[in-house]
Amino acid sequence: MESTPVAIAIREVLTAIRQRKRVEEILEMVLSYSSDLGNGVHGSIVTVDHNSQKLIITSVRGEDWTLEKQMCQLSIGEGLTGHVALTGRPYLCPNTRVDPNYFSLFENVLSELVVPIIVEEKVWGLINLDGLEANAFDDSTLSTIVLLAELAAFAIKLRIDLTEQERLQRHLIQSEKLASLGETIAGIAHEINNPLTSILSNAQLLALRRGGPADEASINAIVLEAKRTADLVKNLLAFSRKESKKREVIGVNELIKQAVNLKRYQLRVNNIQLIAEPCEVSYPVLVTAQQMQQVLLNLLNNAEQAITKTNQQGIIKVEGGRRGDMVYITVSDNGSGIPPHVLPFIFDPFFTTKNLGEGTGLGLSIAHTLIENHGGTISAKSEPGNTVFTIELPMARSPKMVSDSKETQPLPSPPKRAKRVGRVLVVDDESAIVDAICEFLDLQNITADKANDGQQALMLLGRNRYDAIISDIRMPGIDGPQLYERAAAINPAYRNRFLFMSGDLVRDSTQSFVSSLNCPCLAKPFALQVLFQHLGPHLDQFSSGSLNKPPMLPQRR
Repeated sequence: MESTPVAIAIREVLTAIRQRKRVEEILEMVLSYSSDLGNGVHGSIVTVDHNSQKLIITSVRGEDWTLEKQMCQLSIGEGLTGHVALTGRPYLCPNTRVDPNYFSLFENVLSELVVPIIVEEKVWGLINLDGLEANAFDDSTLSTIVLLAELAAFAIKLRIDLTEQERLQRHLIQSEKLASLGETIAGIAHEINNPLTSILSNAQLLALRRGGPADEASINAIVLEAKRTADLVKNLLAFSRKESKKREVIGVNELIKQAVNLKRYQLRVNNIQLIAEPCEVSYPVLVTAQQMQQVLLNLLNNAEQAITKTNQQGIIKVEGGRRGDMVYITVSDNGSGIPPHVLPFIFDPFFTTKNLGEGTGLGLSIAHTLIENHGGTISAKSEPGNTVFTIELPMARSPKMVSDSKETQPLPSPPKRAKRVGRVLVVDDESAIVDAICEFLDLQNITADKANDGQQALMLLGRNRYDAIISDIRMPGIDGPQLYERAAAINPAYRNRFLFMSGDLVRDSTQSFVSSLNCPCLAKPFALQVLFQHLGPHLDQFSSGSLNKPPMLPQRR
């Protein structure tokens, strides 16, 4: 290519694109070469805001550009630039004095050339040149500026593609990190839930022995703290697992409880009082629970950050309620508040008032999208010392309300009769759990045999007949699923006689196994009365010999 001015301009712009220079730098080069090659007295790059329908001058060349002129914003369709933004076609005005579309920004301009920068079939911006004489621009100039506009569009499109590629790459890396974190948390949770099960079971056994008032208070404290720890582990597991688009009917109080429990300790450390006021009735909503938790945690985090900017005692309140067919959750705080001029933009993507590196400006935008996808709304009201975010969701069409209360019947007192009411096999590689469950069953006059692995369980199944089998799912050697199949091979009736337990019910393989069964599965740690309630139907049938097998072996005493 010979070194003509046009060729030099093209080569320099292409070099800048190849070196991946900033789009702003490339546009400055395009404007500079356009002004020089077109002999324009004034030059400008104008971007098109299709949302506001406004034209914004972003770069200028030449003299007489005052701040007032640079701040001038025409509407799409107004003036020559607005006409080109509307039509997407170049416009060569030979004489501004007789052109009805011309908008006079400079008194001495007699000709104008406007060329669109089109990105993805949409007018992204404009190159605008002014001339001091009529017919200052010809078709050759127009062709040159069109070529430079195409180079500018190529640079912008490339930047968009690279930005999207980088975003996807960051998303992939983040997804891999979250997946790895989820697996790690799942493993840790399994290890925590096993000793928690033992602690909770032994505490309940102490309660059954009916100690004095002092003992009862200590036992209640142990049970309460064990359950609180279990809830925290459960919430961590739910938050870290892979996002599922599957929606479920869940009580609004459960959503509030999950989010509040995750933030309560951190807020208490920061001297912020967290008040949760759930609904009297836990109204059902059809949601992806993890996404709702993400939204609520984002609101709680924002409230915490707003409070830390003040020196007063912080209070965050989370409330639930119902208005007609809609269920609402409000998150309010007494922090610094959101300025009135900022409030209309808080749900816009990338909008943030935080310092660089403190936030992406995506949290509330993502929250808005998630809530809208669930057919709901999210809104905000704010004044100094009182900011309230309100989430509204359609109430699920359910014949009965979802209760957030998981209270069960009191632990059964040991029966006074001496006759044994059934025989149960308990299988878990954690000896403390097996011992606690077997002692509880013994107190209920139920014969309980112990097995600390699948192989030992199969040996006992070969010698004895059981009304029910309580088994852990994840065990070394022969695990729960393998034990289930091999027990069913011994007696098909056992397929409906298993009661599984697991400290890791969020693992995909565990969920898949549990969903394929016609047997209950308890999440560790669990209350012994819940275990007893699930055993009840099997023990009630003991006298009928429903296993169709020889009578039980002599009772173990």
